[in-house]
Amino acid sequence: MTNAVDRERALARVRALRPRYEAALRELLEIPSISSDPARRTDIRRCGEAAARLIRDFGGRARLIETPGNPVVVGDLGEAGSPAVTFYNHLDVQPAGGPEWTRPPFQFNEVDGRYFGRGATDDKGPALAALFGAAIAIEAGVRVRARFCWELEEEIGSPNFAAFLTKHARDLECRCVVVSDTIWISKDRPAIPYALRGMQTALLKLESAANDTHSGDTGGVVKNPISELCDVVAKCVDAKTGRVLIPGFYDDVVEATPAELDSFESSGFDLSQFRAAYALKRLYHSDARSVLRAMWARPTFEVHGIAGGFQGPGIMAIVPPRAEAKVSMRLVPNQDPGKIALLLRAHLKHLNPDLDIIINEGLAPYSAPFTGPHAAAARECYQFGFGASPALVREGGSIGPAQPLSTSLRVPIMFLGLSLPEHGYHAPNENFDWRQASGGMLSFAKFLELATDIR
Repeated sequence: MTNAVDRERALARVRALRPRYEAALRELLEIPSISSDPARRTDIRRCGEAAARLIRDFGGRARLIETPGNPVVVGDLGEAGSPAVTFYNHLDVQPAGGPEWTRPPFQFNEVDGRYFGRGATDDKGPALAALFGAAIAIEAGVRVRARFCWELEEEIGSPNFAAFLTKHARDLECRCVVVSDTIWISKDRPAIPYALRGMQTALLKLESAANDTHSGDTGGVVKNPISELCDVVAKCVDAKTGRVLIPGFYDDVVEATPAELDSFESSGFDLSQFRAAYALKRLYHSDARSVLRAMWARPTFEVHGIAGGFQGPGIMAIVPPRAEAKVSMRLVPNQDPGKIALLLRAHLKHLNPDLDIIINEGLAPYSAPFTGPHAAAARECYQFGFGASPALVREGGSIGPAQPLSTSLRVPIMFLGLSLPEHGYHAPNENFDWRQASGGMLSFAKFLELATDIR
């Protein structure tokens, strides 16, 4: 081991780079790279070009690789032929706006070391921390090739990423992949997930007439599609407990072991802080162990929206002609999205044969045993960067690229996130902070050094 990344020297370099990091983050945050909005295609490309330029500013190489949708930024720092590590992040963001935002979502704001703006923590801040950490490692003399794969479609399910990897996997060949798009449980202790939930989404539609009809003329005669959809949804999930009611849904679920649940509880999770961070008022569970089990190790059925009928002020006495519901299911390891989609369709058609059911492409859950030298390096790098040993946990969310990266590159994937619950993932007033950014730079620099010694 070279021990090139000395903590005091690296920390001094991190402090010196702070203005440059903040300028780079400002540039990326002020580009509204909303992948779900077709009108933002130009901004998406502008964001990719800006990101590639930031890699080149450190002396690296970078380019945009086209896909049928948005491009992918691919770049690297370091000498060709050196041991390689690939960093995956995404630079597209969720939509933003509304009265809950206390600052313009696409205007960079810094308040006492906290950076506000859509995309700050998900995932532009962590992506830049990885880039700056790699530059610090290479400046310190670590012989490594840090590769970067920055996607611009993650927030819409990564529809073109698997095909991109099939064609361009050689550009990302490496000893391991680092994904920095996960959330810690508490700011006091890093968290390394070893499993992710998958996801299956669907759109349900019903139509009963061509137009609105007067409820005095047709009420009690024509079927109300909103009422019907409410009935269907109520027979898919128990609203009082959250238990999914689709026959066969739980057949393949492997329950978390008592040892895993013990590990979850030792992660630093605090139920009262969790409630405060997400402004939660009512929960299915009242104790931390049950909450963690439900969030990380159990599947779900969620209703994201029911649309139809009159939405203006007052009451317009009509029977709406059509309605739709958007639903999803989070899946745990051993559940197959294709099988779950078939079970959902069969259940829905049994409940209401008139439903038009649109099943979207599913995302498989991901899991891996967290043992071996890469895992040890991950633990050590967090200790180096933050002065705390990480907890081993699962992740309640889904990261679409995880499975394609694992399949195409066939190397270990380390989930080394930097985000905190209070950063507001997908929420109004999203933010990131210098503590996490600077600790992340130190951690990534040390991880690159440690990874070069793994054969």
